[in-house]
Amino acid sequence: MTFERSHIGYFIAFILVGAILGSALGTLAVKYLPGLAVLQSNLTGPIGFNLEIIEFHLRINLSAIIGIVLGVVLFRKV
Repeated sequence: MTFERSHIGYFIAFILVGAILGSALGTLAVKYLPGLAVLQSNLTGPIGFNLEIIEFHLRINLSAIIGIVLGVVLFRKV
């Protein structure tokens, strides 16, 4: 796909799914291969908000970034 206005939703979906799957696979990899702990080290502090009713925090790590990059590459291939 190309980066057209009509494909922006798909692009964001690929990025989000890539980040979630990258983080999950990074956690799984660290569980079985503790030497890969650098994949799960946080690159930022918690980024988020607290509205007293709902709270959301985001922590970026290396495995999530790898997942985002793979999501963008997959988006370009589709």
